[in-house]
Amino acid sequence: MGLSSGLRARAPIAVIAAGCVAVVGVAITGDAKPMPGLDLVQTGHWIYNSALGSAFHIDGSGEQADAQVSIPGLEPGSRVAQGPTHGYVLPPSRVVEFGKSTLSVEKTTPAPANEWPVAVETKGGPYGVYRQAGVVIRLGNAAARIVVGGRLGDPVATADGRLWLHRIDDGLLCELAPGADLVSCPIAIPGRHKGSLALTSDGPVFVDTDDDTVRKVSTTGLGDPARLGVDLPDTAVVAANDVEGKLAILDRPGAKLHLVGPAVAPVSVPLPPGDYVGLASSGSVVALVDKGNRTLTTYDGVGRKRDDRPIPGGAEHPPVRGQDSRVYVDGADGAHVLVVDPSGQVNDIAVTGDRKPAETPVPVNPPPQEKPDDRSSTGTPPRAPTQNEPAGRPVAPVKPKPQPPAPVPASPPGAPRSVGATPGDASASVKWGAAAANGAAVTGYRITWAGGEKTVGGRVLATSITGLANGTAYTFTVSALNRVGTGPGATSGPVTPRASIKVPGAPVGLHVRIKTGDTDADVTWRAAAANGSPVTAYHVSWRRADGSGAGSTRVAGTARAHLIRDIGIEQPFTVTVVAENSAGRGAVATVTKPRGDEPADRTITISRGADTTATGCSPPACAFVHIEMSGFTPGKTLTITCHTDDGVHGSETRQVGPDGKLSFDEFPQGTVGRTVWISAESVQSKKLVWK
Repeated sequence: MGLSSGLRARAPIAVIAAGCVAVVGVAITGDAKPMPGLDLVQTGHWIYNSALGSAFHIDGSGEQADAQVSIPGLEPGSRVAQGPTHGYVLPPSRVVEFGKSTLSVEKTTPAPANEWPVAVETKGGPYGVYRQAGVVIRLGNAAARIVVGGRLGDPVATADGRLWLHRIDDGLLCELAPGADLVSCPIAIPGRHKGSLALTSDGPVFVDTDDDTVRKVSTTGLGDPARLGVDLPDTAVVAANDVEGKLAILDRPGAKLHLVGPAVAPVSVPLPPGDYVGLASSGSVVALVDKGNRTLTTYDGVGRKRDDRPIPGGAEHPPVRGQDSRVYVDGADGAHVLVVDPSGQVNDIAVTGDRKPAETPVPVNPPPQEKPDDRSSTGTPPRAPTQNEPAGRPVAPVKPKPQPPAPVPASPPGAPRSVGATPGDASASVKWGAAAANGAAVTGYRITWAGGEKTVGGRVLATSITGLANGTAYTFTVSALNRVGTGPGATSGPVTPRASIKVPGAPVGLHVRIKTGDTDADVTWRAAAANGSPVTAYHVSWRRADGSGAGSTRVAGTARAHLIRDIGIEQPFTVTVVAENSAGRGAVATVTKPRGDEPADRTITISRGADTTATGCSPPACAFVHIEMSGFTPGKTLTITCHTDDGVHGSETRQVGPDGKLSFDEFPQGTVGRTVWISAESVQSKKLVWK
């Protein structure tokens, strides 16, 4: 499987994140007239403007709006999906269907879940995907409610109308075939890795952010992994469509835009500091929205900047790709829509529109019948001038009296905007944007999560949640309350609390053992508290009371002992041990050894050993010295010296056994009457007269 250099998406499939568009309006040129369903082809972009209480169709090529449908009272940011003959507004609690030929609402049905859905416009659809509830609805003549099960990632749809969905919790990829009422989930992601679906000209792919690979997705399974050549964070955002044959991936923590594919060298574009809320590809360019700096920036497939525009009214939502392969960005204040053309240039469509329903003219009594010669040249009967009105002055037409709009009853609040969470130590900080009041002041916000809930005041837009389990992922749903009821919830992304990282504690139970007369000291301790990060090393140091014999060493974080060689116990000495982790070195444990634990019980015993001819002598005079040693430090290498009346006869090095003992024959002797003895460290055997 490969992404060719000339890769394009097969069809302009629009996948629109619900809840990601601000209140948007447009300019209506001339009178807004109903259009036949076949006249309004599935191009452009429908948006809902809550301030004007209408849905608008934006003609991206004509840079204007060409239709308006009055639908007052819906939540700001409600997404609109279009099919061949109807459009569907998708606020959290309901589905509002309108005719594209009549430009009027035809019916309203309850939503399957109280959340912002993702709208997918494709053959056989459109669809609404309710990711937290794990439910998909098909809209139109073949309407259906399909339960997928479990939380879902962002979907993609192929040109033939096949919908692919990622079940996040159990790592399955599921397929909804065109016209089907059940999904099949034939693909298990290896290791339940994290990642996202995307669409290329070769079909759907899965971008694995755990091992930084991409795999082709088909009904027969996953293809072989291909390396992308970049290190992707778990939070990477993948554009639903490729750009010039490359996958466009937003690395928000690293402030980079990656343009990657298995058959091409990766391109990483550094991004200026900002709060990037998403990206979308038209196929030839990719558009990024920076909420912090309120800007829209476009790049081509090799990472060159094409345009950079401020977003009038502010940026709240990611860009979306329309069915005409243009990218649309809606200003937060609903006053502008930015349209990205195929070259990457950005056009700004300003908002004008009717703020209230069409006015009804006041009935006017018909004029009396006039003779033909009594009419003016325009066909309008003359009117006698009133008092103080000069004769012959043109008469202004009578304007109908405007009728006041009917009051809209209060309803539960809208969903809070931009819910986000930041993990802490057994805690999380949750913040959100204000919800639409919908006619009654917001009196509170309810925050719920697995294992609890919390309610705060109506003016509070952030809170801290405590008592969470470190290492467990949490999502937080925020709902607004007013006197009418509770509005739809908006959910944060998952966050995992972690214990805060501090330097380790002091090693526990530091102890030094050395016997009187011994030279080596055995130092032991128990593990230091890690304090959020594993202990990687222990640092051991020592020195005698007079400052001599000082030394230090570094041992592994799993070590619990160290042998200090040749320190002796002729005078007191001090030992310190300190643990280290990623935060640094911790508290020091110190012990001073004033004297040996007990007199050393080391012994060396010698006797005549096996006969030998090693020195040219012959038995019975010539034989080895047999040496038996006990009580020495296990594992230590000793220098063992043989002495005679004539001086040092020789030396050997031997390693003490694990039981502190040694037994061997060495140092051949052949002189009868000579005195022989053995020494090691400060221990000496009894003298033996050779026979």
